[in-house]
Amino acid sequence: MNQFEFDQLLEKYLNGECTPEEIAFVEQWSENMLSIASTPLSASEQQNLEKQLWERIQQSIGIKPFKWKIWAMAATVLICVGLALKWYAWQDSPEQLIRQSIASSNWGVIDLTNHSSTVQKVTLEDGSVVQLNPNSTISYPEHFGQKTRTVYLKGEAFFNIKRNPAKPFVVHTGDLVTEVLGTSFTIKSYENSKSIEVLVRTGKVSVYERKNEEKQKRNGVILTPNQKVVFVKDSRKIIPSLVEEPVVIVPPVQLTQFIFEETPLAQVLQHLKQAYMIDFEVESDAFENCVFTGDLNELPLHTQLDLVCKAVNANYEQRGTVIFLYGTGCK
Repeated sequence: MNQFEFDQLLEKYLNGECTPEEIAFVEQWSENMLSIASTPLSASEQQNLEKQLWERIQQSIGIKPFKWKIWAMAATVLICVGLALKWYAWQDSPEQLIRQSIASSNWGVIDLTNHSSTVQKVTLEDGSVVQLNPNSTISYPEHFGQKTRTVYLKGEAFFNIKRNPAKPFVVHTGDLVTEVLGTSFTIKSYENSKSIEVLVRTGKVSVYERKNEEKQKRNGVILTPNQKVVFVKDSRKIIPSLVEEPVVIVPPVQLTQFIFEETPLAQVLQHLKQAYMIDFEVESDAFENCVFTGDLNELPLHTQLDLVCKAVNANYEQRGTVIFLYGTGCK
């Protein structure tokens, strides 16, 4: 069972929607949590912890409010989790505590930290490959669930995900969630950083804030190759942009693809768009008759654009995920 599935199970339990088998599972978990608590709670402490825990769980995993007529069984679970919270001195979020309890109960969660000075390759059971940067940690189950493939990342890693349309791959990094079917991307999520970054190399990635909202109202974006997103933790803003050094996504069929001779500017930009999968916009009609002659092979995108713009009296500016050309144009 992965983190997402356990969140859903706990929500069902507190809403009285579990099957007998699921109830037994949660009860066993609560007993495990009770066993790790070393200090008993008084009645007033139990009541206070129960109230605080409910508020935190409701904020973190999206349980809808309901009247405080919880069955004795559910109250027992809350108190047991409250004991665990006291044990951990309230230092972690409920999500982290639940994940830690899963790991401590031998439920098959692997916590792997790269203590070396080089990138460490991690191969998951589905064939996906994670290149874990130094001083970074990834947590993942030995066996993925039936609906999703969920992992947790602290630090930085490059993911090359094996495609599986029936089972999305989900990466949790604090309050940001990255969800894909099969693609390659990099995530930078360091605890002391003010932001989280997701950079896409291939495929399509959905990035959204982990909040208590319906999917159609989530704060998020869809990223395509050579695009990235920066999630600012304090303001909770998601800012889409382009990666610093875009790379060719669709290699040229012929080596002469980036060699131009008296080629209209529109065709040159179309070639670049097809190769890098980046949108270009020309802001003025002054470029309609502009042509470009030159060899752009084996040059980075920004150098290619510098040469093209110099030839047609233009400048370029990146706005979000689009590159705009502007200027006086050709005479």
